[in-house]
Amino acid sequence: MRIILEEANKTCHVSAIQNKYSLMARGYEHIFKVCEELGVTYVAFSPLANGFLSGKEAKIEKEGDYRNFMLQYAKKGYERGEELLKLLKNLAQKHNATMAQISLAWMINKHPNLVAIPGSKNIDRIKENFDSQNIVLTKDELKEIDEMLGRSSFIVFGQ
Repeated sequence: MRIILEEANKTCHVSAIQNKYSLMARGYEHIFKVCEELGVTYVAFSPLANGFLSGKEAKIEKEGDYRNFMLQYAKKGYERGEELLKLLKNLAQKHNATMAQISLAWMINKHPNLVAIPGSKNIDRIKENFDSQNIVLTKDELKEIDEMLGRSSFIVFGQ
């Protein structure tokens, strides 16, 4: 992917690329360094793993809800994500924030060339997501999250 991005950037400056990225879907982290070197913004869609990382929609009960078919909401997927949800809940309480805000703050604090685009139809959620930029996670908190992620194996839709 690095070579493709470098070659594309030689032809015409690439200002941004977009792909999935969240605490649970980190498969493209290897490209962040080249993005930073080339001044390319990484636009992360689904930064809250389709709401899973908010902790608010852990159990989907509505018939027809597309999340009924997402692996992170299945029993096995939820079990694999429980440790992360507990850590997010603890950090959220410590920072007087929501779990979603901590998830977004992790990205913002860790990657200077990353912009997260969480989707929402709810104006309160949009404001909440916007306010995540005001949360500063310490190096120790980032390390704690990263260490937990390093020993975890998530099941996420679209991976």
